Amino acid sequence: MSDTHVHTDIYGINEYRSVNNAYETQVPTGIYGLDELIGGGFLKNTVNVVCGGTGTGKTTFGLQYALCGLNRGEKAVIISFEMSEKQIIKYANSLGWKEIENHVARGNLKIIQRFGEEMLIPPLEIQGLIRDEVGSVPDRIVLDPLTYIESFSASGRKSLSMIFQNLRETGTTVATLERPSDAWDGVPSYLADSVVLLENLGFGEMFDRTLRIIKTRGLGHGEGLYPYSIEGGAGIVVRASEKQKERVRLKNEYSIVFDAAMEEAEKLGLILLRERIAVLKDNWTKAEDPKLILDTLIESERKYVRKD
Repeated sequence: MSDTHVHTDIYGINEYRSVNNAYETQVPTGIYGLDELIGGGFLKNTVNVVCGGTGTGKTTFGLQYALCGLNRGEKAVIISFEMSEKQIIKYANSLGWKEIENHVARGNLKIIQRFGEEMLIPPLEIQGLIRDEVGSVPDRIVLDPLTYIESFSASGRKSLSMIFQNLRETGTTVATLERPSDAWDGVPSYLADSVVLLENLGFGEMFDRTLRIIKTRGLGHGEGLYPYSIEGGAGIVVRASEKQKERVRLKNEYSIVFDAAMEEAEKLGLILLRERIAVLKDNWTKAEDPKLILDTLIESERKYVRKD
């Protein structure tokens, strides 16, 4: 008899896949060139923060994201603290997105503006605001900018966390926008499911504007600086090489395999192995399934687990 024993599913990968499939439904962002860098789009039921300075295209990002869904039969709401409905429609028209007026007229897009004393919104009122104004749960929500929800003190951050969680539980995909000057102090990155940074470097030519993906929870993502431009008719267009896109594709293709292995290592108390698998995941660019390698690592380390 051979001493070799083949483990076909030593850490429940098939069960892990089935449990997580419902959560990992992705929503196209509508930002040309971005989805290929984040594994296909935002995950459903997530809060995604876009940070950027004046003129980087935060409002364009939000509009483009909303219209992506609207043009595919979805419903969207834009809550703006700086622009009126008339101003938003005018800006969309300037980019060539004239269909926005039809979406508003048909009730598929609701634009809610809050000014002056109404700017500071207390905890949990966002959902009530949407329910009262829209009457139903939209597929996409844009908050522009997130700054005005309330001050981000320690208590404010707790409230913001509650708002984020309640929005996730509605089944609505959320895109939020934040000012850059206090972005890192104002919105701890751990509160968001993904963080995208837009920067205007002022170098001119190709790298005048760059996009950087800070995090995408549950998905692999590109880790470089990606030049982008804002084009009339198209909006934001992110440029990345085929090699850069392929690296992200391979990382995401086997992401769930790595995640299951890390979970198993943690269950076994193999914290150092879990960290090593995380590093392996970040650097995996091969076209082959990493499962055999992960099986070997876990089986080898399992022998040293102390049994009480």
